[in-house]
Amino acid sequence: MASRSPLSREADVHVRTPEFDRSPELDTVLDRARDAATAFEAYDRSQVDRIVRAVANVALQNARQLAEKAADETGFGVAEDKVAKNEAVSSGFVREYGDLDFVSHCADDEEKLLLSPKPAGVIFAVTPSTSPVANLYFKVLSSLLTRNAVVISPHPAAVQTSLEAAELLSRAATEAGAPEGAIQILNKPSVPLIEAAMGDARVNLILATGGSAVVRAAYRSGTPAIGVGPGNAAVVVDETADLERAADQISASKAFDNSVLCTAESVLIMVESIASRMGELLVRRGAHMCRPDETRRLRNYMYPKGKFNTEVVGRPAREIAKKAGITVAEGTQLLLAPIDSIRDDEPFTHEKLSPVLAVVTVSDFDQALSAAASLVDIVGVGHSAVIHSEDPQHVLDYSHRLPVHRVAVNIGGSLGNAGIGTGLPLTMSIGTGFAGGSSLGENLSPEHLVQWKRAAYPVGAVFPQFASLQPTRGDRPGVSGVGLGDGAVREELRRLIVEELRGLIGQNHG
Repeated sequence: MASRSPLSREADVHVRTPEFDRSPELDTVLDRARDAATAFEAYDRSQVDRIVRAVANVALQNARQLAEKAADETGFGVAEDKVAKNEAVSSGFVREYGDLDFVSHCADDEEKLLLSPKPAGVIFAVTPSTSPVANLYFKVLSSLLTRNAVVISPHPAAVQTSLEAAELLSRAATEAGAPEGAIQILNKPSVPLIEAAMGDARVNLILATGGSAVVRAAYRSGTPAIGVGPGNAAVVVDETADLERAADQISASKAFDNSVLCTAESVLIMVESIASRMGELLVRRGAHMCRPDETRRLRNYMYPKGKFNTEVVGRPAREIAKKAGITVAEGTQLLLAPIDSIRDDEPFTHEKLSPVLAVVTVSDFDQALSAAASLVDIVGVGHSAVIHSEDPQHVLDYSHRLPVHRVAVNIGGSLGNAGIGTGLPLTMSIGTGFAGGSSLGENLSPEHLVQWKRAAYPVGAVFPQFASLQPTRGDRPGVSGVGLGDGAVREELRRLIVEELRGLIGQNHG
């Protein structure tokens, strides 16, 4: 039976195997990354700190010019908002994570455990077109902080900007003492090349941010992977909410970067008693409330024949309205599309990635809760939600009922659920948990790129003092961890495993 691409929607069986098509570029990149990862593991905390801070500084210095280039190259979003994101994951990254130590061993005196950090090794990081620079910044800095080498696979729509960003950060890292090849990027990403990299034995971990097909391919590759599913955040405004604040937060969040963040509000669910007032407040803040005929035209433009029109992604509200045949006031930043109910055959209940917010009115909070749960069941399981309420019981019920891993309360979802302005970890990648098809339910952070080995003493034993000790760092064969052992032995083991799996597949399909 002919093999099918793991990036194909129809692919159902894919085994990690050394038989992928090879390319000279990929071999060179992965060999350099493997060597860098081997060298990087011997670095101490002060060396890592110097590298991370140097790279973050260069990232901050170039936040604006790269944001403008990303907006120009992709046509998505708002340059000024991209600047804010780039700054949040450069200088903001250091504030959030810079003092954390993922290098030194530590001891748990009470449990009598000695813990030693182990980097993943070589990380293959797929970055999206919607936030190409911020996502690249975040994954590079997270990798460096945990002593991993990283290979970036940029989205084809953002290649040039991503290449420039990676080159700037790589140069800064090397000048600060990082191993050569610690930061690399694929110059000409393609499906076969990405497919080959994902299944290559030299890659130890995949970070996949992008479309569902890419995420599924990452998990099918046989390489350990962290992927994320689509967002589709419900936002409930109940009768106890501070409506002025809620209107401010929702308007700003939905308009931010023309709503390309997957954490942005998707459907506004309002209880009837405050719906009229809430609508007025949103209109005052630059929203256009569509009439029924305008909602129909907007639906037809955004979902022709039921399929999402990607030309709306990250585009301004006025441009979308014009192409849909709707006249809106100058300064309109948000389109509100009233719908009758939450159901799967209503296109507006799906992710939009644009400054278009569907609107539903319900009789009370119980109905709002049911509507929000139904929305997430359609698209967005495990991802995010938002609620504006002063009733703690409502917040508890909402958090308990919805199958999501983060709920922004009385703050905009775009940034709040990404850890900006809330106590959630700062991130550019959102875990959706088991229900959402992800191995990660939390916001991705550097801690997920390192694992800790544990040496355990008997409960009643005398536990030594390890604080003054350092591991002996002599010549070693390389970073341990999956993928950096003896190449010939590993390839032979892979061949045997593949043959065994093929035999099992043949039995199951025979």
